[in-house]
Amino acid sequence: MDAEFLDSVVEREAIVSTMLGDSIALPHALGLLAKKTVVYTVLAPQGIVWGDETAHVIFLLAISKSEYEEAMAIYDIFVTFLRERAMTRLCASQNFAEFKAVAMECVSRF
Repeated sequence: MDAEFLDSVVEREAIVSTMLGDSIALPHALGLLAKKTVVYTVLAPQGIVWGDETAHVIFLLAISKSEYEEAMAIYDIFVTFLRERAMTRLCASQNFAEFKAVAMECVSRF
């Protein structure tokens, strides 16, 4: 990540909120600026004010141009979290191991 990427994430968020609802935010850059595709995960039990809502789980998406096609499957995983109503369980996770177990359970039905 560099300053250009972070500036692009802030610019994208200013256009329209990346809050999905159900306490999930998916901030990302306007373009494919990442050198490598990575999803940074933030668990915020107390919540973080995100526009007019509160985010408890934030997935910062960094998608590279070379991995764009494969990375689009990431969005399907987030839709699965919403469809499975997994956010309450994800937000209640006390550590990353618990979070990962809930996430993997949802994805296994994907």
